Amino acid sequence: MQLHRSKIQSAVLILLFFTATAGAADWDRAVALYNKGNYQAALAEFEDLILERPDAAGAWYYIGLCEFKLKHYNKVELPLSRALDLLVVQSPASPDIAGAYYTIGLSHYLLAQYDKSIEPLKRYIDLNTKAKREVDANAKLALGRAYYFLERYDEAMPLLAASKSGDSKEANVNAYLIGFMHYKKEDDDKAIPAFREALKANATDANSLELLAESLMRKARKVKAEAAATALWTEAATIGEQLKAVRDNSKTANLLGRAYLGGRNFEKAVAPLEKLAKENTENGQAWLYYGIALSRSGKTRKAMEALEITIQLLPESVPAMAELAYVYESDKQYQQALRIYEKAYAVNNDPAMKQNIERVRALAQQQE
Repeated sequence: MQLHRSKIQSAVLILLFFTATAGAADWDRAVALYNKGNYQAALAEFEDLILERPDAAGAWYYIGLCEFKLKHYNKVELPLSRALDLLVVQSPASPDIAGAYYTIGLSHYLLAQYDKSIEPLKRYIDLNTKAKREVDANAKLALGRAYYFLERYDEAMPLLAASKSGDSKEANVNAYLIGFMHYKKEDDDKAIPAFREALKANATDANSLELLAESLMRKARKVKAEAAATALWTEAATIGEQLKAVRDNSKTANLLGRAYLGGRNFEKAVAPLEKLAKENTENGQAWLYYGIALSRSGKTRKAMEALEITIQLLPESVPAMAELAYVYESDKQYQQALRIYEKAYAVNNDPAMKQNIERVRALAQQQE
């Protein structure tokens, strides 16, 4: 994240703290080094200045800025806190008071000390707002993200929603974070457009693709209108395919397989669910999904094998037993189907399973 840093009001500080000719010359040399980007040399000059004038707020201020520019973020707060103590007495209207809070806050943020970044960033924003000075957008962005990382979503949301960036990477991250917060709140109506916005900025962002698909599927499960649900499942599968092109692993296979299953596109569900099951041989749920996809796409023998494995892994899985019994029944192996329906009924005493038993028993008798 690019972080803006406004210049100190050096002329005012010179008048306040370096009236002597030699002091002013030293000050000018130190500032010149800073402005040329020679921060290490400038830092040494400002440190020499405070040895002579410990009450020189401007020198303490620049020391903090030099440490920030040198990315010594853990060394920023001490000199800037000293500068603040002096400035509030010597020059209480100075914009550098806000600037000091800004730099302290950003330093904590960049150190991932998000809890410590909150108050100085808020102070910076409040001071500049009250003084009707421009508020750096990056301060609001950093504050919003700090709230996000602290899971203070209600405070993070308005700051991130108001943040606009011409940088595609920043726009992608911002939209993703907003989508994630809505997703965590199970507000898919708001999460879905946020993830779509994130993908406009970066069409190959795996995190946005994954959570968009998950959000679409969750919404599809809640929608009562069949056509609307089908459209959501279809879009989730499309997003899943895009994710596969970026990240082809078991997690993606799981997502893609579930999307196709939900949309009742069983044949397309087979391949990703086979990948999932064979890469997770001890995962009974993976084998169940694979078995259902095989069963519903008419691949009877393979379905039997997959569902038998499922039951070995999950001996009391009623869905697995019901599906396997259904496969045997469809294949007219009524005795096998009857045995498994009875086993499932023994687990949960479901009246619907009892009806299956009676139906298949009648079919078996007819077959004899």
